[in-house]
Amino acid sequence: MLIEPAGNVRLFPLPALINHMRKSDITRREFLILSGAVTAAALVTVRCDGGAETGEATTVYKLSLRGRRGSNAAKIHNANFLFATIEAADANRAHPGDNSRIVPVIISRVRFNQLFNNGNTAIADLRV
Repeated sequence: MLIEPAGNVRLFPLPALINHMRKSDITRREFLILSGAVTAAALVTVRCDGGAETGEATTVYKLSLRGRRGSNAAKIHNANFLFATIEAADANRAHPGDNSRIVPVIISRVRFNQLFNNGNTAIADLRV
C-alpha cells in the first residue's frame, strides 16, 4: 500500500503494476478487437434464409411506419400482417389516413406456403 502526498491511497504502486504485466498479456483494446472479429466471423457463418430447405426465396410485402409518425392502430396493424402483393398491402391499411410505406421482405418459399396457404390467400395474419 502506498500513501501519496495528497492523501490518496493506492493499493499497488503504479511502477510495480507496470512491471507485473508481461508483454504477452493483451490489452483491453486488443481483447475487444479480437472478440469482435470472432463474433463477426461466427455471425457470417449463420444461415440467413430462415432455415429453408431449398435455396428458393420469394418476396412478400409489409407496411412500415419506420421513420414516420403514425397511429397506434397502424403500428399494431403493420406488425401483424404480411401481404403477397403490393396491391394487397395498399388495399389493407389500418385506416384511411394511414401513411405507412410498403416495403419488401424476402422469405423462403416454404415459409410463404405456410403463411399464404400455398398462394391461395393474399394476406397473412402473423398472430394466428
